[in-house]
Amino acid sequence: MKNVSLRVKRNFDSISNNFAPEYADCHLDVEVSASEGLKDVKEMSVRIYSASYRLMGAGCIAHSPERVLKKASFTLGNDDLWDAGMYRAYIYLNGSPKWFCEVNMPLSSDCWTRKAMKPIEEYPEEMFFAGKLAMTGWWNKLYCGRFKEPLIRLLIDRLFAFSSDMKLRKTAKIPNLLVTGEGETCGAKALASMILGGFVTGDDVTMKYNLSLGEITTGAYGWKNMEEHVAKAKAVIVEVPELNYSAHTINMVNLMASMIRYDAFRNTTFILHGKDKEIAKMMDKCVLMNGLFTEETTFRLSSDRSVGTKYEYDEGDEEFMKLLEKLVDDKYGGNSYEEETETPYGKAERKLESMVGLQRVKDDMREARMMAMFNMKRAEMCLQTDSEQRNHMLFLGNPGTGKTTVAKLVGEIYNNMGLLSKGHTVETNRSKLVGEYIGMTEKKTLEAIEEARGGVLFIDEAYTLISHESDTKDFGKEILNALLTVLSEPQPDMIVILAGYEDKMMNMMKTNPGLKDRFPLTFRFDDYSAQELMEMACRSLEDGNYRLTDGAHKRLAALIEKAAAHRDEYFGNGRWIHNLINQGIIKSMARRVMSATAGRNIDINLLCDIEETDILEAERNFLDLKTARLSPPRPIGFRA
Repeated sequence: MKNVSLRVKRNFDSISNNFAPEYADCHLDVEVSASEGLKDVKEMSVRIYSASYRLMGAGCIAHSPERVLKKASFTLGNDDLWDAGMYRAYIYLNGSPKWFCEVNMPLSSDCWTRKAMKPIEEYPEEMFFAGKLAMTGWWNKLYCGRFKEPLIRLLIDRLFAFSSDMKLRKTAKIPNLLVTGEGETCGAKALASMILGGFVTGDDVTMKYNLSLGEITTGAYGWKNMEEHVAKAKAVIVEVPELNYSAHTINMVNLMASMIRYDAFRNTTFILHGKDKEIAKMMDKCVLMNGLFTEETTFRLSSDRSVGTKYEYDEGDEEFMKLLEKLVDDKYGGNSYEEETETPYGKAERKLESMVGLQRVKDDMREARMMAMFNMKRAEMCLQTDSEQRNHMLFLGNPGTGKTTVAKLVGEIYNNMGLLSKGHTVETNRSKLVGEYIGMTEKKTLEAIEEARGGVLFIDEAYTLISHESDTKDFGKEILNALLTVLSEPQPDMIVILAGYEDKMMNMMKTNPGLKDRFPLTFRFDDYSAQELMEMACRSLEDGNYRLTDGAHKRLAALIEKAAAHRDEYFGNGRWIHNLINQGIIKSMARRVMSATAGRNIDINLLCDIEETDILEAERNFLDLKTARLSPPRPIGFRA
């Protein structure tokens, strides 16, 4: 798209001169014009950075994609003055960077400054900054750490080079890095952990692990205890403290160096940091550390957070290197390490696969998991054109079909894949979220959202959030409005699952055309067949150390077959089986056994064996009573 231009003008509100106090609310008026018009625009955003890539202001507008966008206006606020000088402007369409330019702000604030925008795809490094670095949570922390402009420019250049090299070599791993600095407050630790660690892990703190060489060499926290954490991490931040280099210390540091050198942890980037003198001493004493870091992978800070030159290291002792290479090969060589390591989603997935029935859910969940892993791997290799990672779900089905159980497994599976930071599940419904007065519903919903961060927010009977009556005070809409915020986040670190009857859930989705689009995954929970309900009953009884006699087994199978044949939309499926066993069969058995023994010594078989009479008694008492009381229930109250 040609002929896209930017106009900017400083606006000091009521202040009539070019000076405003430091605390003034300063504004920048921005206009984006496209003479040919822009189509299919849902949103446009503009971000203005200083010459040193510090974010100065950002604005966003929503737009109807059916209409052509020719002009958009923004007002960007800033606590600091918009000083005269050069700024960088980036324009995003629908979340993706499209254009950029450098614009010089004049001394005068009375006139507009116009600049033609450049297609950002023609400038790969600017595209990398706008699409990858600018949107991270750690980029602005560079300025909190008061790092200087030369380092910031160096970071962009090198991180871009690392990413380009990853694409070229088709690898998902950033090279191992070294950060050294002068003095006590050089910022080496902040740069290593906060900035470089954030880049390597993609802002995922759960994939970052911090340790100190002192913990390993002194035995305060043994390597065996750290090894599992290191293997799971994408970035391991290693502090190099002041050490007494005894023979034991040298061997331990060389062992770690050999693991780095021979890539024992193939998906892990090690980032070492420390003061100049401690790094130099380590390199001098521990020969395997020599040559691990190149000029491109070394960041040397001066006391004012600028950058200096690299260290040069000599080659090490060949015999000792071969010895430790053999040690690493013996421990980590071949495929033994991979074979002994459980797949990250194995345990939770096995729980899902072991559940009775639900074959359609199992197949669809397996496909969703593979697709999420596929997208994650593409993102790691910088192949994705967008950074969205939304996995919100709809669970459609009748009561008792396992929706709550599967929701808990979803949290575990996506946590172990690295897509959720915690993996827990927060269960709620309308009755728990609706407040007593205006504003309380939104507060309760936001609290539930924050509680579920890092895991799953499971809302049962979600269709009750929408009232089809003309009650304008219905607070269910407040719940949905509060949810829309997190549903719109491109990487929310949360999965929202709405569950309920399929027809009622579909009707709810029709009330808000944009709602269904925010739930890319739909799972349908089929009713259990009579055979599956019987299998569920037998498993439950076996887990409780009960045994069915042959007569009881046949009678129970016939009872379940009859109930399944006459089921209606309110039939409880798995919940019905649970109640039949615990409220019917076991109670009937208890009455029979205790009446027959009258408190005398009881044979263990009596406490285990379920007779046919127990099934008949349960059918007469429990099921007949249930049938007499049966009436179409209100939607609120069932738990899936």
